[in-house]
Amino acid sequence: MEWFELARRQYGVIDRSQLAARGVTEEGIQGLVARRELRAVFAGVYVHSSGPVTTNQRLWAASLWSAGGVISHRSAARLWRIETEPATTVHLTVGDRRFRRFSTGIRLHRVPLPRSDCTDFGGLLVTNRVRTVIDLLRTERLGVARNLLDRAVQLHWVQVADVERSIATGFGRAGNVQLRELLAGLEPGADAESERRLHRLLRKAGLTGWVAQYPIRLGGRRCYVDVAFPDAKLAIEVDGRLAHDVLSDRFEYDRERQNALVGAGWLVLRFTWRQLTDRPDWVLEQIVRHIAA
Repeated sequence: MEWFELARRQYGVIDRSQLAARGVTEEGIQGLVARRELRAVFAGVYVHSSGPVTTNQRLWAASLWSAGGVISHRSAARLWRIETEPATTVHLTVGDRRFRRFSTGIRLHRVPLPRSDCTDFGGLLVTNRVRTVIDLLRTERLGVARNLLDRAVQLHWVQVADVERSIATGFGRAGNVQLRELLAGLEPGADAESERRLHRLLRKAGLTGWVAQYPIRLGGRRCYVDVAFPDAKLAIEVDGRLAHDVLSDRFEYDRERQNALVGAGWLVLRFTWRQLTDRPDWVLEQIVRHIAA
């Protein structure tokens, strides 16, 4: 295979060892660079194109530069379409102790990385979604991490057991304190901070007879209501701090489910994060009034 064919398969990126394996000498590499057929991205890694270096090319270049590194953290989050702050550098995790010279534009994380935590992503080795989320929970600011955990649990990207396992197997790792704090904020049956706030509100008011994540079968399909008062056939749904219009399929699903609940004879109350935080007494008044109806 000619070197430019290999580069094409790697978004136009190729490194010095790959060129040498295809018979290109060091002098030949220098000639390609001089003729601008190749441009250096990182030390010993080149791109075979004349346009601006793309994000995918930078990821490939960083992966080749690292010789064994895995795309991770914010860089992996972009590939998994997990919303985070923009990655100004390429994040790579390396599990070995081999020396790698510092390179501007690359952030190395030297932590153990089992092969089971990685997956092939269009030819690139990338941390899988569970590992990516947990890495971000360790390294992002607490508020950002809390929002991410809420969303990740809601969308079944991770389970509480995944986070607990990461703490147990990563003894002494940076970020364990934050992971424990995030776990401490979770309650059984609560998928988001908004639901946990509603639970606290109900308990403080002394209301009983409610069930969190109550299963209801609708048309042969089981769905879960955030909080239900089964005897009153009252279902309560809460909209978290993350806007649902970010994921239109989730927004539409919630509305379809609400219509199905009403059709099955349930009364549905829906509250927003702002209502739970700014008007908790009004929220309780609405719930109590409909229970008594």
